[in-house]
Amino acid sequence: MEITIPQKLANNFQGVVFFTDLYHQTKKCYGEEIVFNFEETKVIESNLFSILGCLISSLEKKKNKPRLVGIQESIDNLFNTKKLVNGAAKKNLWKHLIKCQNFTSPDEGALSEYLETKIFPERPDISLNQHLKMAIELCVAEVFRNAFVHSKCREVFISHYFSVYNKKLFVTIVNKGKSFVDISSSNHPIAAVEWAVQNGTTTFKRNHKGIGLFTIRQFVQQNQGKIQILSGTAVWKQVKQRTFSKEYEKAFPGTIITLEFNL
Repeated sequence: MEITIPQKLANNFQGVVFFTDLYHQTKKCYGEEIVFNFEETKVIESNLFSILGCLISSLEKKKNKPRLVGIQESIDNLFNTKKLVNGAAKKNLWKHLIKCQNFTSPDEGALSEYLETKIFPERPDISLNQHLKMAIELCVAEVFRNAFVHSKCREVFISHYFSVYNKKLFVTIVNKGKSFVDISSSNHPIAAVEWAVQNGTTTFKRNHKGIGLFTIRQFVQQNQGKIQILSGTAVWKQVKQRTFSKEYEKAFPGTIITLEFNL
């Protein structure tokens, strides 16, 4: 099987829908060679690598042999191509996708290390306010906790993208656990997401004192940023203070949350 990667993969509806379609194209594959062809691809916003890494990891667990071919010069620096031979790796291809981190336990120490060493090392081109840094870390940690506590997933993939041009940070957190509709009282996918992000819906429990998705929404609004959630068939996003939602015909097997912050 050969998958053609589009010319541009960006942080928008079309971007996450592509990965949903990719899942459905390959979900029945077992023991096959699956070629990801990047010949047409000029732009990939690297926070999306967590989704690609999650899906490739799942394919490898089913004894498939994914390969990357046709990687163009404009995106070559995103891949550790020195470890690829004819587009393939000896083992665990997804681990060779730069800026994609896999967590197999809810150990927040590992998450903190990732935030400090990968997302927030000193950057000469970006000056970051410490209060803003702390708020971003709290938002990412909340989504991370929710994935393990509520979605009951076994692993979480995270990647990020700094846009130096417009001083933005994108962080995408992916899990293949229960979708929002599976953990809410609503049978409607979009209503389930809206329930999860409203005021009064909290993850505060005896052993889990999260800030809640509503607090993340408030911070996104204050920061003039964005939060986008794809869970099952529901796509919901808040841009600054405005919210948008739609339902896609196919379901992603879990949840993708992208947080966008202005730095």
